Amino acid sequence: MIYLGDVTEIQLNELGEILFSVEDSAGTLYYPCTLITQFSGYHGVFSLPGLRVGCKVLICANPTDKGRSYYLLGGLLHKLDAEAISVDGVTSVLSSERAEGRRTSNPDVADTRAAYQVNQDYLDAHLEDVHIEAEDSWVNLSQPHGLTLNGSPRVSVQIPEGEDAIFRVSAGGVAGNRVLNADPFTERLFNYLDTIVNKVNALERAVNAIAPGTTAAYEAAAVAADATAPGTGTPIRQQSANMQSAITEASTLGGLLPADQVRDQSITQDVNPYVNIP
Repeated sequence: MIYLGDVTEIQLNELGEILFSVEDSAGTLYYPCTLITQFSGYHGVFSLPGLRVGCKVLICANPTDKGRSYYLLGGLLHKLDAEAISVDGVTSVLSSERAEGRRTSNPDVADTRAAYQVNQDYLDAHLEDVHIEAEDSWVNLSQPHGLTLNGSPRVSVQIPEGEDAIFRVSAGGVAGNRVLNADPFTERLFNYLDTIVNKVNALERAVNAIAPGTTAAYEAAAVAADATAPGTGTPIRQQSANMQSAITEASTLGGLLPADQVRDQSITQDVNPYVNIP
């Protein structure tokens, strides 16, 4: 026998199994009801239909020597959920509406399905799609639109650590590129840029110190070392000291690492080994 009723209570027995109580419109209570799912049968392989108290379900009875046990076969769509299913382009629906004379007075069904748009979200739940939804999160498999994932508040991809673990995105069968871990890469990059900026600034100060002193050296060869460097108001002796100080500052910064060496360090240390992209 098959019965229709509402889930009134969900319990766990002493073994940790989920048991449902179901009540039909006449007030008859069916208990215990055990869940049957489409994808299950042994350890590690199962699916859940997302049942809650208040769900309208179909159950079947299984008579045994100890009495009857009941199994949940599936749930019935809520009226609002059923109305959210699109039937655009379904020939039988169009024919039915024409037969009832509704197409001419209220054309609420399109002749064809919405065309695929490359850069546009697909938010439909079409009769021809494979659609699994839990409120604002859903998975949709659609012939014209492919695979669509929508998660609220998040979409999470979880892979284990290990040599063979990878999140792979391919195009045309190719996934030959890798991605960088943003935090260590940007830190390494900007540290390198800071070193370059400091070097350039120190060298600029050295050049500024050298230029007027060099000119003055020729002009004041016969003049005491305390002569003023032209345009600076600084004695040549002091200008020379400034120049030496700037050169020393530049030299203490050390040599710059070659760019290809920094790149190699980034490849070995900043590349994420768990993600491959086209």
